[in-house]
Amino acid sequence: MKELFSAFGAAVFYPLVSLVLPGLSAISAWFLFCVNWPILRSLVGRNHTESAFLLMLLSIFVGTIIDDLGMRLESDWLDRRRNQRTGGIHSAEWWKYLRKPFNIEPSGNRHLRKLVARLKFELGIPIGLAIANPAVWLNPVISDRLGIGITALTACLGFYLLVEASATHEVLGTLRHELLKEEYKPVIVTKPKEIQSA
Repeated sequence: MKELFSAFGAAVFYPLVSLVLPGLSAISAWFLFCVNWPILRSLVGRNHTESAFLLMLLSIFVGTIIDDLGMRLESDWLDRRRNQRTGGIHSAEWWKYLRKPFNIEPSGNRHLRKLVARLKFELGIPIGLAIANPAVWLNPVISDRLGIGITALTACLGFYLLVEASATHEVLGTLRHELLKEEYKPVIVTKPKEIQSA
């Protein structure tokens, strides 16, 4: 039963972190901006469940686009930088890791999946915040002073997450490197013949 809950947790947690949260961060300010329109406000007010369902689907759709942008950012910025530092070994190890069959899944693979979800989150949220930021300035309810505060806060958070994404990418590269090392083979020591005959 414990395995069922852990599998369900991972199956829900990873898409939530990598798709839904970045998508929600992108559409939330736009939703608050659009709900100022009387027709949309009354429509949402009469259809709470349908509105929530539509917002969830929209956040997954936008989150998928953000995930694509994050992958492009990873390959164009993080992978290229690590490849320059390692002399091209990073890309070679990535392809070797994808081709390597494991007889028994190493415990490091679970950690690798968690790090990949974290990297997707760290790359996705800054993109989502950048998409949401214009809606903050367009919203007539938000004052200029509050808009400056929200923009400064989202810029700091986005910068922090990009720094963390760079660090997570380094850990991922190191972990893949370690997982590709040859498995430990015990050395069998035999006695010399003169000792065996004695």
